[in-house]
Amino acid sequence: MNNKKQMIRNGILFIVLLIATFMIIFHNYDFNKTINTMLEVNIFYVILGIIMMIIYFLCESINIKNILLSLGKDISLIRCIKYTLIGFFFSGITPAASGGQPMEIYYMKKEGIPVSNSTLALLVQFCSFKIIMISFGVIGAVLNYNLLNGGFIWAFIIGLVLNTIAFIAMMIGLFGHKTSKRIIDFLLSILEKIGYSKYEVVKENTNDMLKNYYEGSKFIKKNKNIFIKALLIVLVQMLAYYSVPYFVYRSFGLNQYSIISIIFMQATLFITSSSIPLPGSIGISETSFLKIYLTIFGNSILASAMLLNRTINFYIFMLIGVIVVLSIIINNKKRIYNSK
Repeated sequence: MNNKKQMIRNGILFIVLLIATFMIIFHNYDFNKTINTMLEVNIFYVILGIIMMIIYFLCESINIKNILLSLGKDISLIRCIKYTLIGFFFSGITPAASGGQPMEIYYMKKEGIPVSNSTLALLVQFCSFKIIMISFGVIGAVLNYNLLNGGFIWAFIIGLVLNTIAFIAMMIGLFGHKTSKRIIDFLLSILEKIGYSKYEVVKENTNDMLKNYYEGSKFIKKNKNIFIKALLIVLVQMLAYYSVPYFVYRSFGLNQYSIISIIFMQATLFITSSSIPLPGSIGISETSFLKIYLTIFGNSILASAMLLNRTINFYIFMLIGVIVVLSIIINNKKRIYNSK
C-alpha cells in the first residue's frame, strides 16, 4: 500500500513539474505555433528517431537477458523489455532516477528471479552505463566548450561530479570490499550512537548491499568477456539515444551538422540535465536543450525541436511505461480475485 501511495505522489509531482516547465517555457514561445511547426516535420526522420529509442531499450534488455542467462536464468527477451520499461518509468517519476532499479528488482522477484541475480544484472548494466555516459560527456564538453557558458558550465560540472562520485562509490563497493565495509561500519556506528529508529533495517539493507556488490565483483572478475560484451552493447545503446536529436534535426530539413557533432552535443546535455535530481530531469532537460541547440536549430524552430525531441526520447516511452505498470497491477488484482 505504501508503495502505491508513493507511486501516486511521485506521479503527481511529475505532472506538476511538467506543467510548470511548459508554462515557463511557453511564456516565451507561442505554443500553437510550436505545435504547428512540429507537425510539419518529415515523418521519416521522426520514425528513425523512434527506432533509435527502440534500439536503446532493446540493448538494455539484451544485456539483462545475457547476464541472467550466465547466472542460469533463461528468460525471454520480452520479459526483459518489460523490466526495462518498468525501470524507465519509475526512474522518470522519482528524484535522481532513484526508483528505477529497485522497482525492476521488485517485479523480477515477483516473477521468480532471485534478488541476487537481478541485482547483479542491473549492477553490470549500471556500471557499463556510467562508463559510457561519463566518457562521452567529457568528450562532448571538450568539443562543445563554447556552448557551456554562464550557469550551464556549473550545471555540467555538478552533473559530472555527481555521476563520477556515484561511479567511484560503485567501484569501491565492487572492488574495494574491505574499504567499503569500513566506511559503512563507520556510518552505521554513527546512526547507532544517535539512536536512529530504523538502525536495524538500515544495517540489514547495507549488509545485503555489500554482499551483492561482493558477488558482483566475483562475477565480473570471472566473466570479463560478459562485462566487455555488456559495455559494447551499452555503447550501441547510448549512441542510439544520443542520435535522436540528429534525426529531429533532419526532420526539419536541416543538414549542416553531422550526426557525430550532435551526438556529442547530446552527451553534454545528458550530463548537464543530471545535475539537478528532479524526476525525469523535468525542466533542466528542456531548458538545457534550448540553450545547447540554439545555434543548431535557430530560435524560430527551437521550441518545436525541443518538444519533438523530448516526445521521442522521453514522453512516448513514459506513457508506454505507465501502460505496462498499470497492466501488471490490473492483472495481479484479477489473479488475486480469481484465486478467492
